[in-house]
Amino acid sequence: MGLVGSNPTPGAKMLHRCLEKGILMVTVSLAQMDVQHGDVEANRRKALKFIEEAGRRRSDVLVLPELWTTGYALDMLPKLAEPLNGETVSMLKEKAAQHNMYIIGSMAELKEGKIFNTVPLVGPEGLVGAYSKIHLFKLLKEHLYFTPGRKLGVFDVKFGRIGVAVCYDLRFPEVFRVMALKGVTTVFVVAAFPNRLNHWRSMLYSRAVENQFFMVAANRIGSYGDNRFFGHSMVIDPDGEILVEAGETEILLTCELALGKVKQARSRLFHAEQRKPEIYDAFLQGKQAGD
Repeated sequence: MGLVGSNPTPGAKMLHRCLEKGILMVTVSLAQMDVQHGDVEANRRKALKFIEEAGRRRSDVLVLPELWTTGYALDMLPKLAEPLNGETVSMLKEKAAQHNMYIIGSMAELKEGKIFNTVPLVGPEGLVGAYSKIHLFKLLKEHLYFTPGRKLGVFDVKFGRIGVAVCYDLRFPEVFRVMALKGVTTVFVVAAFPNRLNHWRSMLYSRAVENQFFMVAANRIGSYGDNRFFGHSMVIDPDGEILVEAGETEILLTCELALGKVKQARSRLFHAEQRKPEIYDAFLQGKQAGD
């Protein structure tokens, strides 16, 4: 496994150093990893290596891919799914506290007899919250195994308000517009996005530019049946600049986010403020506004 990534960050933890100067910089790392089908122990061991390296790089946030503990071992999920007070989240809580970082990535959650594709947001303070994937991808038969979530992933952390989304959510721009309207400055996307690199790139780019926030997206590599997960984890800023992008190998990318760029971009023109929801709603109801 290659852990050498682009733009590793040396020195003191950027978040605290820059807060003292009144400039908010956040260091994020993205773990682009292959996931062993149904082998939770092997995947935990691999994730731990990424976590330790992200800690050495003084990362404020580490992002793991979608279903990083199990992969698409869907028929095995009744045995592999865990509650959020189980072994995997306990491990993440210990490491988040040790390295003073947030860890974000999705797993199969067992809750009240149902299975969810859930992102536990784990920080130095413990389990901050959880987002369960709302939009299930029928082409990979997710809807046959998972129960969809019912709430958006918006959370307040020590460096501001963030959004969390999972893979197929990218195809529903309403999710990200609502996040922008709720004051989110950075969205973390965990993904097992297969086959269509041009879709992946264009949607991440569009969501960043439309909403004028950072998109931080970790995609896995490897394969599942006829599906090839191509990686290309990336970070895009509010102006649409790609700050870092991986290829198709295992790697840990590290990048600094100057969160002031969000305010700067929106101070010129915040697109969301010029929406016309009354016109959109009227059209959906089969009439034009003013009729």
